[in-house]
Amino acid sequence: MTYGGYAGKLLRVNLSTGVIEQQDTQDYLPDWYGGRAMAARIAWDEIPPGTAAFDPLSPLMILTGPLTGTAAPFSGRTTVCGISSQGYPQEWYSRSSFGGHWGPELKHAGFDGIVVTGRASSPVFLKIENRTCTIEDAGKLWGMGIYLTQKRIMEGYGSDWRVFAIGPAGENRVRIAIAATETESASGQGGYGAVMGSKNLKAIAVHGTLPLPVAEPERFLEVCRLVRNEAHASHGWPHTPELSSDKVKKYGQRYQACTQGCAVRCYDARFYTTVPAVLQKGKKLSGQVDCIAGLFPGIEGTFYDWKLGFEAGFEIGQIANDEGLNHWEILMGLVPWLRYLRNDGVIEKIDGMKIDLDSPVFWSFLLRGISRREGEFRSALSEGTARASRILGIGSERLEQLFPAWGYAGHWDGHGDRINYVFFPYWIVSALQWAVDTRDPISSAHGYGQNIMGWSRICSPELGLTWDRIKQVSSKVYGSETCADPESGYSGKAYPAYWHGQRSVMKDSLTVGDQVFPRIYSRKTEDNFARAGDMEGPSFERHMFTSLTGIPWTDEELNHASARVIQLERALLVRNFSRSRADDESVIPYFEKTEQQTNPLIDHPVAMDGERFRKVMDEYYALRGWDRKMGRPTLKTMQEFDLAEEAKQLGDRIVE
Repeated sequence: MTYGGYAGKLLRVNLSTGVIEQQDTQDYLPDWYGGRAMAARIAWDEIPPGTAAFDPLSPLMILTGPLTGTAAPFSGRTTVCGISSQGYPQEWYSRSSFGGHWGPELKHAGFDGIVVTGRASSPVFLKIENRTCTIEDAGKLWGMGIYLTQKRIMEGYGSDWRVFAIGPAGENRVRIAIAATETESASGQGGYGAVMGSKNLKAIAVHGTLPLPVAEPERFLEVCRLVRNEAHASHGWPHTPELSSDKVKKYGQRYQACTQGCAVRCYDARFYTTVPAVLQKGKKLSGQVDCIAGLFPGIEGTFYDWKLGFEAGFEIGQIANDEGLNHWEILMGLVPWLRYLRNDGVIEKIDGMKIDLDSPVFWSFLLRGISRREGEFRSALSEGTARASRILGIGSERLEQLFPAWGYAGHWDGHGDRINYVFFPYWIVSALQWAVDTRDPISSAHGYGQNIMGWSRICSPELGLTWDRIKQVSSKVYGSETCADPESGYSGKAYPAYWHGQRSVMKDSLTVGDQVFPRIYSRKTEDNFARAGDMEGPSFERHMFTSLTGIPWTDEELNHASARVIQLERALLVRNFSRSRADDESVIPYFEKTEQQTNPLIDHPVAMDGERFRKVMDEYYALRGWDRKMGRPTLKTMQEFDLAEEAKQLGDRIVE
């Protein structure tokens, strides 16, 4: 059967041999329904134990979902999967994603995704257009930044081409290297820019004009209209952000969609057209500022209070983008770690330059040196902060205050992340998400902690909801008011982590924007539970999926398919990397430190009770069907998810 929404082909490119093949997407449907789900199936089949991030045969998977490139709102994202070079203490299978318009362009060029293996003998880029692909010489592009690379390719082929590229950081296999498109849409976490660089793959340029099939056109468009209208002008917050009149006048500030089909005024995505450069005198800079990039100038009164100012901060952010460096690692992990070490008297200079976080000259020296592996200290930082601490033999205690696990800096966890406001007990769910993942999990799992805090009167005093109303709405999703009760402690926290695990897979597979879905709270209904037409908010994604593809899944069936992905990913981690409960529990010491924000209903800061958290882990494992001792899928669970053959490869590493 042919399903709607899919372009119909996967592109497979072996850079070592130059062989380019096309595979029917249908081979993976409907079970592995797109993006992260499809990647899990490919990874299990094609990544043997012992494969490292920079091994030529290690597949780099860049995959869209059925909703990508269609009329579905917030559907411009693309998922990247493979062995992560950023992973610590070991490289292992993980994922990333990015927005913009590259993924939709790939769909209209006739491909649902690309699987790249091998290593080219010299720098190359892929040129893809309407079901064709060629391997092109990138010798003249090698050494260029991401912006100039895009510009040069578009000068050659046309301004309507979309380019996904790496900068010097990726070329030099810097473990925190990104790959990016446009001015701020990046596969930021995971170090997949370095994986591209290891393959001598500079860029992937795409142009497409092919249509995509739709199973139920009228129903699909109506569902999309209803979902778009329900989400319009909100976000994960009840209020609508406004532009800065001063920045509109001085810098040409405007709203900017960071992904195709965006229908909201995001709280921090802005584009600037005329920002005077501080380091590059006389030059006007343009580009987008989104998410964590807003920290580059420094924010007074916060932990991130360096004083670059807007103009210098904007320029440093652009340098990081162009060099191809991970903003989150730099701003939430690496720079705070350096500041701690300076204040502790451990270091004063880096490769001869004094640490001065108020100086754009220092920031430029730091970032360009990391991307080019210059100097002993900055070369160590090129390995990522976690590895740098080990290489240099300094700062391990400070590292443990900023990095929960896996080589990633804190994120919505109430501890190392000191800009996103979340307190106990909500970060218990964050801790569970961190415990069972391979990376920072929050990039596709903002739906619990951020949603609750954003809709509370703590963060939204005028338009927020009372705690009683938040509990009432949440109970419709989680089955109990306890799950969102600010005074519930450790009770009711396993299920939200379990539920949002499926939703994370769903968003990374369909693909849709994490900051918008799932829709739970609303100011457009009397009871504040999101609805549109005959649909409840948590079902929006499924209604778009079924009317587009014609796959007649219920909510339960889509959730089951998503849970199956988690089981296969976990099985892969067990088979290839011996993942166990001991790994999961490695996050506990980080959370046993005192939280950064305090719950006003408790009125004193809280630190995790490790033993109580282990009991919550037991509850989570039970929900997943994993054995309590090792944290691995049981044989019965694998069979229930139709993974009996895969279970045979795990042998005695799993129990019945």
